Order: sequence, then C-alpha cells, then structure tokens
Amino acid sequence: MSKTATGRTGQGKGRSRNERGLVMLVAMLLMTGLLFVAATSALRSTRQTQVTAVQLDNVRTFYAAEGAVEWGCGSLRTLLETSLDPTQAQLDQLSPPSLTGYTIDQYQITKVGALTEEIISSGDYTGLRGYVQRYTVQSQVSSERRSAAIVREIQHQFIPLFQFGVFYEKDLEIFPGPAMEFAGPIHTNGSLYMGAETSIQCQATVTAVGKYWHIRKDTDNHDTPGPVNVKNQFGVWQNVWRGSYWLDNRQADWANQALAVWNGNFRDGSHGLSTLRLPIPPAADQHLIVERGVAGDGLQERDAKYWYKATVRYVDGALTDSAGHALSQPGVFTYTGNKFYDDRENRWVDVVDININTMISGGHSPSNGILYISHSSGDYPAVRIINAQTLPVGGLTIATDLPLFIKGHYNTTPKRGSALLCDAITLLSPSWNDAVSGGSLNGRVASNLNINACVMTGHVPTDSCSTYSGGLENLFRFLEKWDGKTVTYRGSIIDLWFSRRATSDWSYGSFYIAPNRNWAFDTDLLSPANWPPGTPRVQTVQRGVWRQIS
Repeated sequence: MSKTATGRTGQGKGRSRNERGLVMLVAMLLMTGLLFVAATSALRSTRQTQVTAVQLDNVRTFYAAEGAVEWGCGSLRTLLETSLDPTQAQLDQLSPPSLTGYTIDQYQITKVGALTEEIISSGDYTGLRGYVQRYTVQSQVSSERRSAAIVREIQHQFIPLFQFGVFYEKDLEIFPGPAMEFAGPIHTNGSLYMGAETSIQCQATVTAVGKYWHIRKDTDNHDTPGPVNVKNQFGVWQNVWRGSYWLDNRQADWANQALAVWNGNFRDGSHGLSTLRLPIPPAADQHLIVERGVAGDGLQERDAKYWYKATVRYVDGALTDSAGHALSQPGVFTYTGNKFYDDRENRWVDVVDININTMISGGHSPSNGILYISHSSGDYPAVRIINAQTLPVGGLTIATDLPLFIKGHYNTTPKRGSALLCDAITLLSPSWNDAVSGGSLNGRVASNLNINACVMTGHVPTDSCSTYSGGLENLFRFLEKWDGKTVTYRGSIIDLWFSRRATSDWSYGSFYIAPNRNWAFDTDLLSPANWPPGTPRVQTVQRGVWRQIS
C-alpha cells in the first residue's frame, strides 16, 4: 500500500515539472508576443501622432493663410470707402497681419484689369448692370514644416441707382390701400415694413439690409389682410401669407423659410445682405450730394455733389457755368416771394420757377444736361418746374437742396432721360392755380397728370408707434383734391435722406385727397442708353471666388 502510494507521488511530481516548463515556455512566448504587440502599437501610435501632428499643422497653416487673406479683404474694403480708385502704391501700403508662430512669405493686394461694364454675376446683387473693378488678395504663410498659399478675388461693384424700382437708405414702409404692383427691384439699407390692404405684387427682387416685417412701424403687431406676392426665381408668385401665419422676422426660422419659398428673390439682413451706398465719406449723410459746394470739399465730395457736376448753376440769383463764369438766360429763372401756399407745410412758398420751354427755345440748356439750383430768399425757399412737357435733347437732371414742385405734365413729348433730386417733392396738376392755393381744399380741384422721371428725394420719418410717414405710397406730396383723377408716373423712386426743409408730418384728408396712382418702374431704364445725365452709382464690395494655390 505504501509503495504504491510512493510510486504515484513520484509520477505526479514528474508531470508537475514538465508542465511548469511548458507553462514557462508558453509564458515567454506570450510575453514576447505581447512585447511585439506593445512595440508595434507604440510605433503605430507614434506614427499616428506624427501623422496627426502633420495634419494639424497643415490645417493650422491653411487657416493662417486664409486669415491673412481675410485681413487683406477687410483692409481693402476700408480703403475703398475713401479711395474709389486706389493706386498700386496705396494697395502696397496695406500691411499684413501679425500671426504668432507663422511667417508670411507673401502678401499682396493687386488691382486686376480695368473697370468693366457688365451684368453682375456674383454677390448680393446678381443680375443688375454695373461697373466692376476686380482685385486679388493673396497670401502665403509657413510654419516650421508646412506652407499654404491662398488667393481670393474681390469685386468693387458700382451699380447705377436708377435700375431700382424703389431704393431707400432709411426704413422703407409700403402699406397702400389700393393694389400696387412693382416691376423693378425693391431695396432698402434699413428695414422693410410691407403689407397691403388690397394687394402687393413684386415681380423683381426684394432686399433689405435690415429686417422684413409685415406689420406697420407706427402701430402694434396688426397685420393688414391683403396678399403680398413676390416672384421666386422660377417666376412663380409666392405669398408672404403661408396659410396660418405671415412669414417675416417674427418667425424664428424666417431666413431658411424665405430661401425655400423665394429662392433668394426675397432676402434681408438675416441672409448677410450688404449695404449699398453712394461713394461718399462713410460718416456723411447722403443728402450731401444735393448740397452746395463749400471750401474744404475733398475729392469724394467733389465727385459726389451735383453742384460740381452741373454746367449751369443758379444760386442766390447768380447764374453761372461750372467754372463760375456769368451766364445770361432771360426768362428761364424767375424768383417770386410768397408765390403760393403749401397747405401741408402751412407756409407761403418763396419760389424760383424754372421755365423749361424758355430754356430750350433760348438755347440755354446745360451742355451736359445737369442743372443745379439753390437760393436763400424768403423764409421758405423752394424751386418749381413749369412748362416741362418737352425736355432738352439728351435729357435733363435737376438737383437742388430745397423742396421741389412740378407743375403740370413733365417729360411726356417725347420721353427723355430725366432725374429730379431734391429735399422733398410735390406734384401740382395742370389745373393748379397759385391764386387759390391759400383757400379751402374744395377750391383746389386737380386734373390728370403724367410724369416721367427718376426721382431722388427725402421724407419725414415715422415717429415710432405714433405718426406714420405716409409710406412709399405718399412719398410724392399732393396739395389738391384728386378724387377720381389719376397720376400716371413712370420712373425710379430713390429716397436717401430725411427731408431737412419740408418737415411737416404727413396726414390725410385735410390738405389733399389722394389720386388714383398709376405708378410703375420705367423698364426703359434697364438700358443704359436711357439713363438720365449724371446717373449716380452706389457701391458695394463683394467677395468673389477663392482658391488654394499651394
């Protein structure tokens, strides 16, 4: 029994040693494998870290180069605000940014070619005719191991204003009672308040740098009931009313919905729209362009003011050409104090009448078609145009810093390019009689009137939650009883300032009764051949295509 037990014990010990050896061998093999895996993983991790570091360096260098280009774009935009046609020397003075950890190997801003007239094909105002000057901004930036180079095109676009059916610098309000239809583009650098009692139809683009609201500015959130239809890019009318709500900035997703509904034909500041302004000093009010020339006017003021553009000037009784030489034009300009009564302003008007028929028959038309007029006589100085059914060959642009009145038909036989720039504009019918102007409204009965002109003027703004400006529908002022009569207007309506001289608030029913408004954008203005003399241009700077070149 004892021997047997001893033998079994010996056999067990032998197997234990062999097994222990096998386990050690397996353990060594496993350890070797694990060490190999660990070493391989460490090597792979190191390589991945190196690759990630390289990729990160590439990305960072790329964004550094892009940042330098964007810096250059901003510097160029600032320069173009004060220098419309900078020299290469001025461009070379635009310094690159400081980028910690990177070297700027190349930084260059270059004018590309000459100013070209073309249909604008990119940016916020695609489709309009404009004058485009192209620039490139290029940068090459390097780190210790990597380098990236990027170039972007910048377009300085100058857009003739009278291509717009309606253009406002301030907030634009449109809330007509009767139906209105707009054939030309509508734009405001402010906010747009647009609704209708009957209907509004907008055939072209509608753009606002501010925000779009379907409610009136002077009231609470009351929506007028009429449809507001804007054509999308496919020519399909789309209503602001979306079945259960009005689509404006009260909707949190207005921007996305507007793009889906109108395909870019109806946009506002939510879509990043850029401002369009006259090329004047950035801090200047755009009323500057109708003001007199003064000592100290710089290059931008001289380029912008119609005082300097005009080849005939009538100022405080002195008639001169642009060089200051005296002119004699008998019967063209006539001053009369307290000539007629303006019931809206509640004042007698001290007026210089311009007799266009006498101007033409006497051979006194301005050689370049631009006339500037201003005077300081009396306590309410103004200008009035009379006998102007026919304009000079080549057209006529009249600019004044004063209120302007038009008496009778204007520019109808034949129609020629014409622009009227003024503080405020009032239309007087062919039946207007100065002698009864101070009497009751019933004594001032109007007759039908036809006007063909581009108009640049101002208005009295809406007093927030109080007095309504009258809106676009009342931008043209009236002083007569027009019920049953029609004002037919074709042109382009531009409003760039608040009136400084004619500042009484709009109201209805006391000093006028509204006419039937047969107003429309003059589609002939889509052709440059029909633009008035001295047509102003607004400017914008648009980013074009970019590409990485290394």
